Amino acid sequence: MTRIIQVTDCHLQAGEDDLFKEENPEQRLLAVLDDVRATHPCPDILLLTGDLAHHGYSTVYDRLQSYTINMATAIRWIPGNHDDASKMLEYKSLSGKVVVEGAWCVILLDSTSEPDGAGGGALSGAQLCWLDNVVNEYPNHFILIGLHHPPVNVGSLWQDKIMLSNKEIFWKQVASYEKLKLVLCGHLHQEHQIHRENVAVLVTPATAPQFAVGTDTPLLEPDRDLSLPGYRVIDLFDDGRYETIVKRVPF
Repeated sequence: MTRIIQVTDCHLQAGEDDLFKEENPEQRLLAVLDDVRATHPCPDILLLTGDLAHHGYSTVYDRLQSYTINMATAIRWIPGNHDDASKMLEYKSLSGKVVVEGAWCVILLDSTSEPDGAGGGALSGAQLCWLDNVVNEYPNHFILIGLHHPPVNVGSLWQDKIMLSNKEIFWKQVASYEKLKLVLCGHLHQEHQIHRENVAVLVTPATAPQFAVGTDTPLLEPDRDLSLPGYRVIDLFDDGRYETIVKRVPF
């Protein structure tokens, strides 16, 4: 079995005490990381799936690297629309985009191409070509794809406008990937599990403040339990099965 921990949408600020949506995102993240250490020591993979820094500050990436050191056998991150993707690539140990564990190949994509200024993003042609090459390199492995922007609509008017803009191109390409099982995303600050044919799209809550589901405009989550910082645990089995839960963390 391969265990993955997904942490996403931290929105860390320039200073450790700076607020985001009137809360301290640093404290929320540290509560999540403490919970991961206590309940899931040394998972196989820790994935940080974008919007890690709210404005792409190098100091934030330095802090995040120090917070997560030695937390998993492999630690990887990908950018979100708020990140500075070029700065993140400077952290070589965190920037690898393929992790092979057991019968699974985890492939991480940068969905920040063609930004629309409102939060949307896309997969570049080069990313899609590279994805094909990696899948062809591991024909006998089950596939998990991670990216920041979900390639599905979720019935929220404002959020459905800032999804993966070329999602239909993505789905057309991956339709030939017989062993694709999971697509793992962040971006929405809420939890979803949506199936498209035989592929499950898992959207994971933020460590930063959460948004309410199914709204026309941005609305912070009013439910106390759902407003807590969260992360996802995914267990991958060698026969292609998976199990997943989302954990909310009081702080």
